Amino acid sequence: MKETLTQAKVVYGQTLVELGDRNKDIFVIEADLMKASGSKPFKDKYPDRHINVGIAEQNLVGVAAGIASTGRIPYACTMANFIAKRACDQVAMSVAYNNFNVKLIGCYAGLTQEKNGGTHISIIDMAIMRGVPNMKVIAPSDCNEFAQAVIAISEDYGPTYLRMPKLLKKNIFGSSYKFEIGKAYQFGKGSDVTIISTGILTSIALDALEGLKNEGINACLLHLPTLKPVDSESIVRCAKETGAIITIEDHSVFGGLGGLVSEIVTSKYPVPVYKLGLNDRFGLTASLDFQLNYFGLTVENIIKNAKNILKIKKL
Repeated sequence: MKETLTQAKVVYGQTLVELGDRNKDIFVIEADLMKASGSKPFKDKYPDRHINVGIAEQNLVGVAAGIASTGRIPYACTMANFIAKRACDQVAMSVAYNNFNVKLIGCYAGLTQEKNGGTHISIIDMAIMRGVPNMKVIAPSDCNEFAQAVIAISEDYGPTYLRMPKLLKKNIFGSSYKFEIGKAYQFGKGSDVTIISTGILTSIALDALEGLKNEGINACLLHLPTLKPVDSESIVRCAKETGAIITIEDHSVFGGLGGLVSEIVTSKYPVPVYKLGLNDRFGLTASLDFQLNYFGLTVENIIKNAKNILKIKKL
């Protein structure tokens, strides 16, 4: 999978410069990770609007909150595991409590941290951010969607957490795709099972649709780029149309996409939900491909679970 992916930091850097050209209120705050995030082009062009606070993630968020209080729009970026956990109190109290217009970018998100290992791999960042009042949570799946999301959050007021993997597919949706905060995107029409995905796992889920078809299983795929606010109407509609759901994410199944979907269908239209993700596990010091296979985040495991779900539906 790695060979087919693109460095997200290139897209981030280019998009920030575009935003900086359009809006003099765009600021970029870094915790000494400009090479990882890709914000150096913005620093080179707008040095007076680029601030490096050093390796101090809590200070990163506090400074961003202060800048937002003056009416500017700060993009505060550091590794996803650090911005969600190490700076959690500042995210909640300095940013979200005040409903400040801060854009929190968690780079190298999920299993794309790869060989930096379990101390760096973010497997609860979406769960934490989803639980913070006023916070929006977005997890794009390809470079096109990611670039659109970076721009969209600048035009939307309020605190936002944008999950930025190290690696992304270049374009899996096509040139006509339009990202909208809070809207899901559906592939196909299903009657047997719905796959629900987010982030880099949408690419794998999309590959699984053809495999399911070859097995005689009629499935649809619902891509959720926004986990909060979530398109619950689309989730419930798919639950009614197929009667079963498989979720897949490079995140813990507790509190992430799987937990979110379970919350919605439990209260609005109960159906079986099989959750593919990290089940009470930390990430591994290993390549992305190895981890995806190790944790069962594969086309083959989606098909296996779809077959199991169909057996339950027939009972």
